[in-house]
Formats: sequence, structure tokens, C-alpha cells
Amino acid sequence: YGVGSRNERQGETGRSHFVEHMLFKGTEKLDKGEIDLLTMKNGGSNNAFTSYDFTAYYFSFASDRWERALEIEADRMVNTIFDPVEFELEKKVVIEEMKAGLDQPWGLLMQKLSVAAFDRHPYRNPVVGWQKDLERTTRDGLEAYYRTHYHPGNAILVLVGDFNTEDALIEVDKAFGSIPAAEPSVSEVAVKEPPQTAEKRIAVRWRSGVPRLAIAYHVPQIGHKDSYALQLLSVVLAEGKSSRLYQRMIEGDQLATFAIAEYAESRDPALFYIRAESRGNHTPEEIEAAIHDELGRVGTEGVSEHELDRAKHQIEAHFVLTKERNLDQAILLGQIATLDSLDYIDNYLLRMNAVKPAYISDVCGRYLSEQNRTIAWLLADDTVESQS
Repeated sequence: YGVGSRNERQGETGRSHFVEHMLFKGTEKLDKGEIDLLTMKNGGSNNAFTSYDFTAYYFSFASDRWERALEIEADRMVNTIFDPVEFELEKKVVIEEMKAGLDQPWGLLMQKLSVAAFDRHPYRNPVVGWQKDLERTTRDGLEAYYRTHYHPGNAILVLVGDFNTEDALIEVDKAFGSIPAAEPSVSEVAVKEPPQTAEKRIAVRWRSGVPRLAIAYHVPQIGHKDSYALQLLSVVLAEGKSSRLYQRMIEGDQLATFAIAEYAESRDPALFYIRAESRGNHTPEEIEAAIHDELGRVGTEGVSEHELDRAKHQIEAHFVLTKERNLDQAILLGQIATLDSLDYIDNYLLRMNAVKPAYISDVCGRYLSEQNRTIAWLLADDTVESQS
């Protein structure tokens, strides 16, 4: 479904994820727990997940009984029962899930970092929602959200496996054909994030004595011409033992236990992250200085043909592995069709392989810059004063 936390209004965060939970709690035809029971009896599996940009529900069945998944999905698309008792029970579950995510250092630090990095865009809100919004969510409000967004006009159905296409389409029409094809209910997010013009800094207190550091840079959305170079840059920086940050911070100076660079495709401009965890008595200042220095070297000296070729091979291998299982293919197709178009998949490796070393250097200099970054430190709560 083309609805995620980016589409939630202020004061109503967490609704997409909450609906995900409720869609397993029964329909007019299927009692609570019966979706999972039918799946198990037919030797299958099912699950769901919510992201900033979409919510995905999926099944895996043997090819002689896969139609059961169509029946279940068509039923809960329109007939989910928001039983008041189940609603209140699941509200507690969702709130506890939210609290559990914050009861570990990276969950807390990354949430604070997103809030600091985004001034306006709903990407600043956690997918699971803010506690106050969850607490005041009503059963009627959640059902209204479901009725607005969960229909064929806002859904993409992906089938991957051993079936005859013509026969499969007949089954799809049988299951979904009678459901009104409402107009797409999710428009572009009206709020646009203004350009960041100065560095931001925060410090978060935590009971652990191990300092951690996260840096976020504003970067373009999926399909942008610079997005391919940014994906390659993340690999050059932190993918594997020969990467820049591993060699510098873990193998060489031994400043950190790990260093990660992350760029994920998103529907709207999002963030490029660099994260590291301190080793021994090394301070966040040391880790931060090493990261800035490496980024400066990429921007001024560039990357070698060998580094870039290695990064391209790693990305190609990952791309192939993401299509190894039927379920992997289905999720990839659904994700990309929701975020962009299937042309993105068809041309992905061609566009990636066209990136030259000088382009990596240029993109690093333009996006991973001082004025475009937000830096968050996680510090022991009993020893260090907070920064602003």
C-alpha cells in the first residue's frame, strides 16, 4: 500500500504501523488468529512491515495453493474489524514496541538525529509514531484512516512464482474485482524540507559508557541522478574490510569497533548516515575528526578506479542476491513500484556502472559537507554536559 509514516498528519503519527497490526486481528469472515492459522495449515508463511513510504503485507505459499493469499488479502482490504477490545490491547502492544526501540542506544540516538536533521518533513517522525499520538489514537480514527488508504487505488499487487499468468489474473480478478477502485488517496507530501545552511549538533545522554556518533547529511530521493553515486560512495566508505572508514578507524587508528555508511532509497529527499561506536577510551571528537578527514580526502583526492570497481561489484552482487528468492523478488518489485517505477530496476546496474571516479568526488563534496550535516553524540549520562 502506498501509505507510510510520511503520509500521517501532525498529531496522528504511527497510524500506518498501527493499522498493520490490526489487519491481523480479524475480519468479518476470519476470526482473530485465523489468518495465521490458515497460513500455517497450508504450509505457508506471512508477515508485514511498515516504512516511511509504504506498508507491505506478504505471503509465501506452495504453487498449488497460493490463491489462499489472494482471498485473505482481498478480505482484509475491506472487511477488517476494528474490535474495540482488540484495538485497546493492540494499542498497548504498539506503545511497548515503541518503548523497546528507544530502550537501546542506537534506537534512541537515531530518533533524536532524525528530529534534529529535519525541520519540517514528516521523515522526522518515527515510523512507529510518537507516544502521545499513539495514546490518543481512537478506534474510530484508526478505522477512518484504514478506509481512506486501504483500497485498490492505493495498492500494488505483486505475484512471483510458479503459476500461469493468464490463470493467475483470472484469480486476481475473482478476488479483487468487486472491490471499488477508489482514486489514489495519497498525494505528494505538501511539506518540503528547506535546504540546511549550517551544521547542527546534539548530544544525547545514555546509561552506557560507550560513546557513539551518528552524522546525517541531506541527500536526494530514489532515481535522482546523484543517487547512484551516493550508493557507491556508501560502499567505498564503509562496506567491507578494504573500505575507507574500516581501514582508517578500525584497522589503522583503532578508534572504533565499527563504522557504517548508509544511503537508502526513499520517495522524498532523505538522509545519508555515517555511524560509529567508540573503541577503548577514544572520544567522539577523535572519531568525528577521522570521518571528516576521510570525507575531505574523497572530495579533494577522489577515489581510485580499483575502489570504484570493487564498490560496483559489491552492489551488483547485492542486487542479484536481493532477487534470489521469490519473496525477495516480490518485495523488491513492490517497493520500487511504490517509490518510483520498474524502469528503475531495469536500468539500475547500467546507471550504476556509468558512474566515474570524479563523480563520486563531486557528490561527496556537494552533499557530505559541513553546512549540510547534523551530528549526534551519545554520551554517558553521568559524566558529560549536553551540547546544543
